[in-house]
Amino acid sequence: MAEERFNAEAHYKGDSFEWIVLVHGFGGSARTWKRQIDLFEKHYNLLVLEMHTRKVDECLDLDKVCKLISNTLDHYKIEKAHFLGFSFSSLICLRFAVLYPEAVRSLIMGGGIIKFNLRTRSLLFLAITFKNMINYMLLYRFFAYIIMPKKNHQLSRTIFVNEAKKLGYDEFCKWLDLIPQTTNGLAWIDALDENIKVLYVSGNEDYLFLKDTFKYSKKIRNSRFEIIEKCGHVCSIEQYDKFNIIVLRYLNPNGCTGVCSNAHVKQGYRSCNHWEHGERREIPGIIY
Repeated sequence: MAEERFNAEAHYKGDSFEWIVLVHGFGGSARTWKRQIDLFEKHYNLLVLEMHTRKVDECLDLDKVCKLISNTLDHYKIEKAHFLGFSFSSLICLRFAVLYPEAVRSLIMGGGIIKFNLRTRSLLFLAITFKNMINYMLLYRFFAYIIMPKKNHQLSRTIFVNEAKKLGYDEFCKWLDLIPQTTNGLAWIDALDENIKVLYVSGNEDYLFLKDTFKYSKKIRNSRFEIIEKCGHVCSIEQYDKFNIIVLRYLNPNGCTGVCSNAHVKQGYRSCNHWEHGERREIPGIIY
């Protein structure tokens, strides 16, 4: 009998190309990665997970989610890959890297989360408390607005709300109940293999998560942090062109030509490296 796994779509370019596994956020789907798929499939093999299409009755726990991801990699005969997560799924990717370090080349965290602060824990408590009293789409719309409040965040809000409509109440509750299991993010950082490099990419208008993620990313020895100006939480949609260039340059700094050379950049103070002798240093970086 085949092992349980997530649904996924594979974009195969060839045996000589590395794999990127795209792990969508809470309420998202493969469609939220469209702007990345269109570009990345020209340079990498892609495995795009569809975690919400696997309808099951039982409760999920975080390690089971990681096991299902591992089984999905085995099904497609992927031994090692870069993992691209977003928002809540950045915590799933981090946990996966702790449990299955042999399968991870690097972690790329868009709108990344490491630790929930008092404000975000309070919002999570409200969501769990009222999930049985209020229509789940009202809750989802409310939290989408809290996370992405500005006019330039509207496209991201609309896309994620439209995707969440397809979840259904039971699926929404199942994944909502999973979020409190991710509160050990700091411990996972300590347990992370120091040879795994980690890139965080956030918008400077990511009001809920940027400050704490930047702070705690300093605990990861092989980490880099990029901040996109005038951009909110879902930078992979809102400013996808800049997000894509950052990711491609990170994965292949010597081979990112063509699309990367078209980017408008200016020198600033927005990149941080943490790759040398365990010492974190600020370096002149790139502001997009």
